[in-house]
Amino acid sequence: MGENKEFARQYLAGEPEVERTPQGTLAERLRASGTGIPAFCTPAGVGTQVADGGLPRRYDPDGSVCVASPPKEARKFRGRTYVLEEAITSGFALVRAAHPERTAKPPR
Repeated sequence: MGENKEFARQYLAGEPEVERTPQGTLAERLRASGTGIPAFCTPAGVGTQVADGGLPRRYDPDGSVCVASPPKEARKFRGRTYVLEEAITSGFALVRAAHPERTAKPPR
């Protein structure tokens, strides 16, 4: 939950449902959707609860797990196991970027 105490309180009280995803996988899930790819395979998360399921997505107010993540499909390619991740389709995106060479002040 990091340092956001209000979010941690809400999560443990069962208010939001949260899907935990490795950061690189999250970025790829968003990118895949934007390019029309419905799913892809990644080695990230193999052998963890991300792939095996059981991560709490939502708690009951009494602290018990109300919704747990389901197991994900795994496949082997060339002897290595990969997890099938579905793309995330977003309704909108906010992007902020800066290029150091273009934002620097010109020399005098």
